[in-house]
Amino acid sequence: MNNSVKLMTMLLSMLVAFNSLAQDDKPKKEKAKKEAKADKKEAKDDKKEAKADKKKAKDEGDKVAMKEAKADKKKAKADMADEKADKKEAKADKKADKAADKADMKDKADKKAAKADTKADKAVAKADKKADKAMAKVDKKVKEEKATPADYKAPVDRSSKGPSGETVYTGPKGGKYYINKNGSKTYLSSLK
Repeated sequence: MNNSVKLMTMLLSMLVAFNSLAQDDKPKKEKAKKEAKADKKEAKDDKKEAKADKKKAKDEGDKVAMKEAKADKKKAKADMADEKADKKEAKADKKADKAADKADMKDKADKKAAKADTKADKAVAKADKKADKAMAKVDKKVKEEKATPADYKAPVDRSSKGPSGETVYTGPKGGKYYINKNGSKTYLSSLK
């Protein structure tokens, strides 16, 4: 009882540990998205602030303040452009990785198909060899020999006849044969 409790506790702790590791990937992605949104919002806020400063300066008629506001606005625009460029670059990298993975998968699929083809060819060759061996065995059984006078004294199997009604004899090893028109033994195959 004590051992089973220890075992169950260990299994439960491993289950919790492995599940927590598997879920770490999602928060990282969400965190990155949140940071990207925060950066974007910050850039928009900077742009709005620069616009507000420009309006304020315009209203007051201060040329120096107006120039500063324009510079701030340009800087905010440049920051947004940099962010867009970074996003495009990240997207392009992601596409390139996917394309590389796809190419690898295609190569693997081609290799698997070639391997399957060779296996199929080997199986066909093996089946052909087995068929040839079986035919050789059948040919051995059906081979013809010249009958000798002793063969005519072999026990006769009255229950069966040859293809043309010949008498069927039983040989010394139990094989059945008949004497054909040429006077040769023709063994009957056991396949019938």
